[in-house]
Amino acid sequence: MTAATQFFATLGSHFFLILFGGLELVAAVILIGALPKRSLHEREDEKSDRGRSSRRRTRAEGFGAILEDGLAMDGEHVSIIYDRGLQFPCYAYGNVEKLLGVSLSRLQEDVETVLPFFQSPEELKHFWKQYLKWDGAAELSTEIQRKDGRYYRVLVHRCGEKDYDIFVFQNITELRQRELIYKEKMHEAEEASQFKTSFLFRMSHEIRTPMNGIIGMLTLAKGKLPEHHPAMQYLAKADTLSDQLLSLINDILDMSRIEAGKVELEQRPFSLKAFQTKLYDMFAKTLEQKGIHYTVEAEDLTVDWVIGDELRVSQVIINFLSNASKFTEKGEISVRFHQMLLKDGQVDLAMKVHDTGIGMQPEFLDRIFRPFEQEDASTTRRYGGTGLGMAISDQLVKLMGGHIMVESVPGRGSDFTVYLSFPIATEAAQEAEQTSEGAGAPVTTSVACHILMAEDNEVNAMIATEILQEKGATIETVRDGQAAVDAFTAHPAHFYDLLLMDVQMPVMDGRTAARTIRALERADAKSIPIIALSADAFIEDVRLSKESGMNDHVAKPIDFDALWSLIQTTLSHTV
Repeated sequence: MTAATQFFATLGSHFFLILFGGLELVAAVILIGALPKRSLHEREDEKSDRGRSSRRRTRAEGFGAILEDGLAMDGEHVSIIYDRGLQFPCYAYGNVEKLLGVSLSRLQEDVETVLPFFQSPEELKHFWKQYLKWDGAAELSTEIQRKDGRYYRVLVHRCGEKDYDIFVFQNITELRQRELIYKEKMHEAEEASQFKTSFLFRMSHEIRTPMNGIIGMLTLAKGKLPEHHPAMQYLAKADTLSDQLLSLINDILDMSRIEAGKVELEQRPFSLKAFQTKLYDMFAKTLEQKGIHYTVEAEDLTVDWVIGDELRVSQVIINFLSNASKFTEKGEISVRFHQMLLKDGQVDLAMKVHDTGIGMQPEFLDRIFRPFEQEDASTTRRYGGTGLGMAISDQLVKLMGGHIMVESVPGRGSDFTVYLSFPIATEAAQEAEQTSEGAGAPVTTSVACHILMAEDNEVNAMIATEILQEKGATIETVRDGQAAVDAFTAHPAHFYDLLLMDVQMPVMDGRTAARTIRALERADAKSIPIIALSADAFIEDVRLSKESGMNDHVAKPIDFDALWSLIQTTLSHTV
């Protein structure tokens, strides 16, 4: 076996020479192309191993003389010229020993001397196999690591008259270290975000649970007293304060979730005309009592049904209307929908809330959407509020791909205009949503019902039982999901008309209980309505409840009038 053949076999098993550079590569390509063609065929005249070694040394010296003048490299880069005809690394420029651990001459004698310096010889073998199949059309690259922790990037280019390949090594240890630091920071940020999200979920649950008790107790107290009892005014004020506290809690949680990037938007068909009606009905009575002229109008609106998050759009407009009502003592408040562009199945809308209130100073407009911002201390003392509503509205509109324009003149009023683009809902989507809305329409007649309720909080269970019994329901309560499953299976089919299920409970949670019931082999397991009653009030919670087999999800604090309407509607469509 010739020395060249031995070398090729060794190199084929343990090829490591690889990697990166830019200027040196270009220069090498140009200079190699200028080499005398006669040198490419001199191997045929060599008769012995000594002759081959001499020829290789001569060739290396020739490359050295050329590259010394054409390349300038530091000790962190190495370029190696490989002669495919001689199967020999002709020349290396750069500090080979520093990067690879051996000198070029030692490398030419025995390539295996570098293997102890590298973490994975198997990776080098794999790369060598790729190199043998390589057609030279595009660059070949990989990354390798020394046992001392340093990383090298390797690039291979075909050059000259296609008889040479150039391997360029670049020390990328610092780059990899920066990448590792970046990944660690990203991991830390993700963990912090996860912790924040978990904290928000816990806080939402822990705050809403006692709030449900407070509001429920107020409801019970008002139901026990005559309408004109002196205490009713105190209960009414307590009710109002509870609503304000709940609104503040919701704002804080919303802002925190937005900052954590945990807000999800729904994409469902909704009617703009119906939306306008809701806005009018929501504020008309209150503003009429204040003597303020209130209108909701549509201008050039040819589209009705669109696809978007109606709840979040409503939240934004309602916030602007609430502020308009707060800061307007006389005059008018209006909402105007204006169709700006209709193209390619999309409609661009401008929704303007106009008021004739106190207005704002120009300098405040630059910071109006910052969290907790108020124009001044006197505004806070007189009108209240935290300044979170505007920040939340701004962030929600941005999430929906829109923007807000604000115009205001002190003493004359303000205009808040929301610009949003919506996909136009297809007729099929409209019909599906209308069918769903029809199924949820309130009923006028009461349906007697036997309800099984799983609730681990004793106070909340007592409140729900008393209120629903007063409305005509028969209530049976259990303390956890497993007990609910056991009670359901212990009675014959259709014994219960409906299940109310808290979500977070000991022994078995409500969603697991719902899935367990749905999986039972009995006539009513799939059909019995299951409604979640939960202090978990985010969109994700609603989705998870429905995915578990529940029909609906009611967030605490519970509006028992709305809950009873939902129960009656649900039962009327299952009877």
